Amino acid sequence: MAYLALYRAWRPQRFIEVVGQEKTVIALRNAVKEGRLSHAYLFSGPRGTGKTSIAKIIAKAVNCINMEQGEPCNHCSSCNDINNGNFMDVIEIDAASNRGIDEIRDLREKVRVLPAQGKHKVYIIDEVHMLTTEAFNALLKTLEEPPESVIFILATTELQKIPATIRSRCQSYNFRRLSTGEIIARLEEVASSDGINLDQDALYIIARRANGGLRDALSTLDQVYSYKGSEVSKEDVLDVLGLVDDLFLAKLVDAAINRDTGVVIDMLGKALSQGKEAQQLAREASLYLRDLLLYLVIGEQAEWSVVSGESQPWLEKQKAKIDKNQILKALKILTDTTDKLRFSEGQKFLLELAFLQISALFEETVVSAATPASPPVAKKAKTVPEKPVKASRTEAGDPFWGKLLAGVKEKKIPTHALLVQGKLLGRKDDTIYVGYKKGYKFHKEKMEERENREIVKAILKEITGQECEIQFIFLDDDQYNDIIVKKAIEFFGEDIVEIKD
Repeated sequence: MAYLALYRAWRPQRFIEVVGQEKTVIALRNAVKEGRLSHAYLFSGPRGTGKTSIAKIIAKAVNCINMEQGEPCNHCSSCNDINNGNFMDVIEIDAASNRGIDEIRDLREKVRVLPAQGKHKVYIIDEVHMLTTEAFNALLKTLEEPPESVIFILATTELQKIPATIRSRCQSYNFRRLSTGEIIARLEEVASSDGINLDQDALYIIARRANGGLRDALSTLDQVYSYKGSEVSKEDVLDVLGLVDDLFLAKLVDAAINRDTGVVIDMLGKALSQGKEAQQLAREASLYLRDLLLYLVIGEQAEWSVVSGESQPWLEKQKAKIDKNQILKALKILTDTTDKLRFSEGQKFLLELAFLQISALFEETVVSAATPASPPVAKKAKTVPEKPVKASRTEAGDPFWGKLLAGVKEKKIPTHALLVQGKLLGRKDDTIYVGYKKGYKFHKEKMEERENREIVKAILKEITGQECEIQFIFLDDDQYNDIIVKKAIEFFGEDIVEIKD
């Protein structure tokens, strides 16, 4: 016998086997038991939540020879034929490929024919929202006054696309997403029956990834089982799904909070080079920030999306460095980026840009936290008033540098995130010099692009009242071997040019 996918092998065959949807199941089973079935039903809800499965259970129950308490027996000839797809009076129609008026006219003609095998004809129309306007109009009269022996069950994932005239002629049932706990319980049952050993972290990741759809969870389990065999770990699931673990996310967000953009860019590059998807990285980082926000608001009572015991200590460390507004702004950046990544080819650039923006958001908190431990730079400036002030990474260190950074930040946050990693070497005539360490090649090259350079020049003109030029240079590890640094020292004096590690 050919292999049967897990989601098909474990499809519920009776009402009692349905996971979740308790209210819907009870209402429909009672209707079958008491013979009070409607002529038309509309099932709506996310994919993989049981709409088609329950439709088939109803079809079996109304045609079952030995039906008991509203449940089909699954042993009689009618039940067996329906399970095998051989029952003439249960007709499944995919509205996505049979969406025109001609198909519905054909259906209207066949509806008048009496059942050939069973007591009731059951039409199950899946993805009914795909029907054309003309097809819906053709279906109206049939739904309103069908023959007594016919039951229509319409299923859709997009209820808002169903015309009100159709909805008013059906009993509507909304199928909810299953909880993580419900999916885990079902996965444990399936794994135990099929001899699959899953650790708890692997179960949790599969359940969370399914987003409330049991069919998706079973398909993922099937995929991991095919790849790894009967012993499945958390790492196997992450590998198959192309996800990163929560500890990676904790370190990535921590680097962004601390404005360590070099580490952020490096971590993103490594993840992408390992085959992780940019869109998935953005989505997972959003979920981590969501967990961080809830931890900030309600503490350990929060229900985590991605955080586990291994990464939870990072939340405690990070909550002291940020506030709710910053996290909300960061979430907005990541959710917008996730949408953009669906249609963009420059995925790595968009992802890097998003995290540069997030680093800039956290800048004020980090700077203010570091200020008490930093020596007051203003006093140093007073000792050499006739020369430019020593370069500093903080906006508070030099009035000119601070004004420049503040102006650029107001104009464009990503440009500010690139510029702030540089060091002001000094000013001479109408040119200012900004140095970057060799590890910040990305930042220097982006700042040399026309758009970013023009933003800086515009702010310089606002500050100085005249056209100014700006030069971006590399700072060699050996301070006095770099010819550009020598020139900067020659211009500004050795006591002014300071190159920090």
